[in-house]
Amino acid sequence: MKTYTTSEFCKLCGVSRKQLRYYEERGILSNVGRDENNNYRVYSMEHIYEVVAAKALRNINMPVSDMQDIIFGKNVNSIRMSLEDHLDFARENLELSIQMYQQSVAAYARLSEALAYLKQSQKTPELLFDYEVIDRNEQLVVAVDYEADFEDDGYEDVTHLPQIQEIADTVNAISFGSLIYVTYDHFDSSVPSFNEEIHKYHIAVPVLDRKKACHYYMKIPAFKGFSAIHIGTPKKGRLVETYMGLMNRAKELGYELADWSVEEWLISPMVTNNKDLWVIQILIPFKEYEMSRPIKLR
Repeated sequence: MKTYTTSEFCKLCGVSRKQLRYYEERGILSNVGRDENNNYRVYSMEHIYEVVAAKALRNINMPVSDMQDIIFGKNVNSIRMSLEDHLDFARENLELSIQMYQQSVAAYARLSEALAYLKQSQKTPELLFDYEVIDRNEQLVVAVDYEADFEDDGYEDVTHLPQIQEIADTVNAISFGSLIYVTYDHFDSSVPSFNEEIHKYHIAVPVLDRKKACHYYMKIPAFKGFSAIHIGTPKKGRLVETYMGLMNRAKELGYELADWSVEEWLISPMVTNNKDLWVIQILIPFKEYEMSRPIKLR
């Protein structure tokens, strides 16, 4: 049987010495012989088949760890099963990629909308954006909770930003620019008024699914409610002012609102540290959704 030196084999198969050694170390090549005279490695026709197969499988992104089962498949069924497993894995990755693309498109659309709000407000600083009734879909997020008064003078939210970002990195999250706050019982929408008491907050990031294990999944239920846009820092009473305008307008229109809210940060600290550019959509559910609050998923 014809044999080849390492240089001849690499040139013939179009692989580097490093790649060839890697295939050998990972068990992709069957036993590599040695030249009797100089003890150098020698390769055979069988090794050509194995390298050709490995390169072909690499072209469909098959992990090297899975190649052995196919290259050295003892029967048709073992080859078929290995390929089916890889096909399932590839399908899942494709579905995830499509989902991530769709989510990215949605995030870009939200960002474009926020930039339009900013542009309008810079042209006309006294501009008040229209309040509107919205239908918000159910949403899966990862969330951490903390407690603070509404103004959060201790900046508890800031100390939790790195934590939620780290959690988002471990799951299938859409973290770029996407930040959600959920407030609980900081205001009484029927009066309307705010209290200075300590209540619960959730800081959250949207996710695609629950395929990766995590203790921080939460579901924000679908609801219908009343919405307003806030631009700039939430501190120094400015966000309170926007909330009050929203609740007063709801009262004028005869809407009864719940005492919890969802804040979607269209432009958030995850995008820019310029507080003048922050854009927040405030959403307060109608009273009928008072008890349909977000729930942690175990």
